[in-house]
Amino acid sequence: MSVTRMEADVIVLGGGSAGTFAAIKAKETNPDCRVVVLDKGPIETSGAIGRGMDALNIVSVPGYGSPEDVVEALTKVTEGVIDQECAYVLGRDSLPIIKDLEKYTDRKPGDLFPLDSDGNYKCSFLHPTKKALYLAMDGEDIKRGLAREVRRLGCTVLDRTPACRLLTDENGKTAGVLAFNLRTGNYYEIKAPSVILTAGCVGKFGMPRDGYLSGIYEFPGNTGDAFSMAYHAGAELVNMECFQTNLLMKDFNGPACGYVVIPRGGYGVNALGQKYWSHGYWSGDMFLAVWREFTEGRGPVYLKLDHLPEPTLKGLEKILWGTERTVRGQFHKQRDEDYHCWDSVEQGMEEITLCSGHSNSGILVNKDTETTVPGLFAAGDCAAVPQQYLTGAFVFGAIAGRMAAEYAAKAGKPGKTVDPETAWKDIVKPLNATNGLPIEQVEMKIRTKISQYLTPPKSDPLMNKMLWWVDRIRREDLPAINVCDYHDLIRATEVASITDCAEMATRASLFRTESRWGLSHFRLAYPKRDPNWDRKQVVVKKNTSTGEMECEARTVPDFKWDYPERLEYEYPQMNMDIGTGFVHPQNDFVDPWMEEKYDREGMEIPKRLFPKKGNKKEA
Repeated sequence: MSVTRMEADVIVLGGGSAGTFAAIKAKETNPDCRVVVLDKGPIETSGAIGRGMDALNIVSVPGYGSPEDVVEALTKVTEGVIDQECAYVLGRDSLPIIKDLEKYTDRKPGDLFPLDSDGNYKCSFLHPTKKALYLAMDGEDIKRGLAREVRRLGCTVLDRTPACRLLTDENGKTAGVLAFNLRTGNYYEIKAPSVILTAGCVGKFGMPRDGYLSGIYEFPGNTGDAFSMAYHAGAELVNMECFQTNLLMKDFNGPACGYVVIPRGGYGVNALGQKYWSHGYWSGDMFLAVWREFTEGRGPVYLKLDHLPEPTLKGLEKILWGTERTVRGQFHKQRDEDYHCWDSVEQGMEEITLCSGHSNSGILVNKDTETTVPGLFAAGDCAAVPQQYLTGAFVFGAIAGRMAAEYAAKAGKPGKTVDPETAWKDIVKPLNATNGLPIEQVEMKIRTKISQYLTPPKSDPLMNKMLWWVDRIRREDLPAINVCDYHDLIRATEVASITDCAEMATRASLFRTESRWGLSHFRLAYPKRDPNWDRKQVVVKKNTSTGEMECEARTVPDFKWDYPERLEYEYPQMNMDIGTGFVHPQNDFVDPWMEEKYDREGMEIPKRLFPKKGNKKEA
């Protein structure tokens, strides 16, 4: 085992959408800034848009929307649990980001994004508001363009080298990271006063219904590492009770791509061919409507395309089988499915995840991407800017890069940290263990329990049982993991991160004593919204004295704009009365037959199970 020690000014953990923009903007802010980018894969194809992307799901551009329109939409879909300043910045900076993307990918206006007859970027309706905030994109090569710019600017890129520990100094400030290469095993101790977390969402959380450990909806390395590392470094997280209940293409465990189809005229229908909800935006009310269809016997549900014009269908095939997932066309072909048939795209509630891009949960940040740990910034799907999508990853990745570069220029060298050698010994324990548990078995166990005990609607007894399982898995399973190579060693840290996130999600869900966000936090013990929880978020943090996880309720920053704070839906009134059932006569609980049998055969009666008369106290 070799150790490489490095010094940097800014470390970017995750080379996806937010990470590449953060690295680029840090360098543009200060060309002398020493920027190190770490990722589990090569940054050309890593992250949620490694294959490409088909749209910016929320923007404000001239002729279609304003930054205030973005605030209005996000205030509504988050049901008032939002920092409106972050939403405003998202809208304000979306146009400059569009220009940056054209520049970095060397694409002209009208090539990467569509233009209307007035020369404006042409937007479509998607959100449950009357504003057009969705911008289509032909972005197959977008990630490679961003990676090319990162390398051109002189950033140090450590591909296949994920971070596994955040380092802080004696004053609680950011001090660097520990990482290792998945192929060579070379370890890195990198000191820096500033770290940007851009490691994505908790894509691997619950177990997909197809049973595969790695799906193709998220980047398979998105396992909540940023959530876990931030938590242990002392950062606060919010909205961990708001689950992303993914409506994916059945058996494919990949995106059904409603956001591609719906702005072009498609919509969701149930098994009877009826439209089951008023809109197709991925907010909790739509997921609640899907849950109702299955509960009332009208599932499965489908994404209806057969009524669309032939040119539109051909365009959808290009996007869905090319830009999105190349295997999707093969999947349909093997099943003899055709988009000219109304039921060719079956959808299912395949898994639950934690994300801010498509939902609300993540690391608490302000509009400048600062966390509650000095020198630690976060952007993208791991940072709690609710419903920010890909636009937010770019916008706040750019802000994080600028802010981190400026912070590093003033902060000086980081202070003394914990002994890295001790941390390394803890990290490599699974590699040195013998006759332990295979990593696949432990990952299957925690993720299966998450699906069994946390999938909404949420049950209090099940969630309390989940906490029991988290404690047991931490005590018995995680220390017993045995791996044979460095690739599986990072999987061991991933399973620990998933376990941390499971506890955060469970405790936050039990702490918020209401239902909110549709199916995302439908709590059976409290099946209604509670006005006392309006504009309040659940903060999850680590108690510095006890080391235990704790929650608190905190009001979001004061609103600047007075927009609607709820969607048009209600929670169902459920009546589960099924009668009394048959009641048979009571049996005699005394069992002399078994006791006599033991005596007759000279067998010793196990005292803890069958105590003899007069010996109850001893038993």
